[in-house]
Amino acid sequence: MARKLISPVLLVILWQIASTSGWINPLIAPPPTTVLADLLHLITSGELAVALAATFKRILVGFGLAIAISVTLGTLMARVRLVEDFFDPLVELIRPVSPLAIFPLAILWFGIGDASKIFLITLSCSFPIILATYAGVRSVDISLIRAARSLGANPWEIMTRVVVPGSLPQIVTGVRISWGIALIVIIASEMIGATEGLGYLVLQAQQTFRVERVFGGIVIIGLLGFLTDQLLRKFSRWLLPWQREARD
Repeated sequence: MARKLISPVLLVILWQIASTSGWINPLIAPPPTTVLADLLHLITSGELAVALAATFKRILVGFGLAIAISVTLGTLMARVRLVEDFFDPLVELIRPVSPLAIFPLAILWFGIGDASKIFLITLSCSFPIILATYAGVRSVDISLIRAARSLGANPWEIMTRVVVPGSLPQIVTGVRISWGIALIVIIASEMIGATEGLGYLVLQAQQTFRVERVFGGIVIIGLLGFLTDQLLRKFSRWLLPWQREARD
């Protein structure tokens, strides 16, 4: 873990030297000490807690819906030809469309409250999980399914005890990819239409020329992504212990 901190720490040191020595204009890129002081103010005043709570609430609800919908749909598409024929064109038509292009429609449909952002996160996070689930289910050895069927397993038991466990590595990969997309989408959507959240905090700072707060928001978003990805990695190692053993 300590080795992974070398490059961020080195970047901060170089940033501090460049800002204080006059290599870059501190009005454009204030030194890390100034950014840290403003972050401490945000923490002590409670502003950061309010912004984080609003952002996390939207992400967790939208991301949870995306997982539930996408794993179910991806599994059905991989197992039922009629479902695949119906949904595959829709997935491939909507998947390349930028979430920000859909956001104006989301506002028209759901307003500027949480519902539009949750909808956008659910939609944008669904596609990687659908594709990963589809690939994972299709990669399950057919002989395992036949063996389970010959032992008297019903379709539900085959699905829950053979197909889903066999496709977990790909599903977990899709979930990790989608989590990064969720962070990108929520920050962008909060900048366009919100009254609270991390994206709104950064936008307000930009509009009031508080560059140190813009950098502070970027740092918080980066730390949020890094720490949550570490948690997802630990969860995947716990969920897939055989992969950890193979790596060790």
